[in-house]
Amino acid sequence: MLLRVSVAAATLLAGIACSSRTPAGQPAPPPAPEGVVPPPEPPAAPAHPSEAVRFGPSALRYHVHQQIHVEQEFQGQTSTVDRGISGYIAVTIVGPADSVGYPVTLTIDSIVADSGTVLPATINLSAVRGLALRGRLAPTGEFRDAVASDTALARTFAQVIGSFQNFFPRIPSGGLTLGAEWTDTISTTDRTLVEVTTRSAIQSRATAWEQRGAARALRLDVTSHYTVIGAGEQGGQLMEVSGTGVQTRTQFLAADGRYLGGEARDSSNIQINLPVQATTVPVRQVSRSTVTVLP
Repeated sequence: MLLRVSVAAATLLAGIACSSRTPAGQPAPPPAPEGVVPPPEPPAAPAHPSEAVRFGPSALRYHVHQQIHVEQEFQGQTSTVDRGISGYIAVTIVGPADSVGYPVTLTIDSIVADSGTVLPATINLSAVRGLALRGRLAPTGEFRDAVASDTALARTFAQVIGSFQNFFPRIPSGGLTLGAEWTDTISTTDRTLVEVTTRSAIQSRATAWEQRGAARALRLDVTSHYTVIGAGEQGGQLMEVSGTGVQTRTQFLAADGRYLGGEARDSSNIQINLPVQATTVPVRQVSRSTVTVLP
């Protein structure tokens, strides 16, 4: 999936945690970070459309934009929150791959909020510049064994930007071919404000070869039905979280193994139970994410 908004972030946005009222502007994309060494040439594109496409080395910069609309009902009143966040991210994948996958470094150039977006006073977006995650890109597209250059900073900003665990498309371990269809069942745990486990039933299909800029790419259409359940404490207040949602995604993988971005739409209905107050807060969330390769 693309950048996924955590349930913890939804509770934060909906006003259960404190927030500031300082809108932020949206500057132009920052320059590429200095000192990035270009990776080896990517693998050759498949000679025939029926051949499998696999991930390969690359050095790309992405613009990730996320828009979220949240509605919650609390003590007989309905409140709404709209939030927009842009992230500028450099991703370097180098070869050769080992038994786990390709070494990959994901570096955040910057994160900026859309005009009018309200974030917690404790979140300083400028502090995230240069934060790096280093791990392995598995043949299936999973970003594994990620280690942050600043663990505390990464944990703080996970409230805003979510997890990069599923930044890349999920594909079969033997590569992606036109017409391939499969179903995955995946369980992930998000430990930001509260610990939430998401279990997803994912249906995927490689539907067509399309032109993405100057590159040929396989289009991957994905539909995911998921459930969430979790519990934790926020501001000294116990809470329990449960709910369901649906996400649809379109992603593109170039013939030479580069991830060329895509978009996702997500809709969920979450129940936040506050045992001490004997209160349940319904939260409805709709989000849209886009990932675009920068020049």
